[in-house]
Amino acid sequence: MKRSTPMDRNIGAKVKFYRERMGLTQKELAARLQVNGCDLSETIVGHIETGHRAVSVFEIDKLAEVLQVDYNALFAQD
Repeated sequence: MKRSTPMDRNIGAKVKFYRERMGLTQKELAARLQVNGCDLSETIVGHIETGHRAVSVFEIDKLAEVLQVDYNALFAQD
């Protein structure tokens, strides 16, 4: 499966980490993304977190905005 983000960056794991740090469920994160113009469902958020779905640059931008982290924090190498 072709991905738009490198696997070694673990973006999905970082999304999960920051989501949990904010005390949000996947459903709550999806709702906040939708309010901000990014139409991701709870299921898609789960797929992103487990690495089963690629993430677009637009989605990463919205995730960073909603999770209140710097865009580069999602790309930082572990």
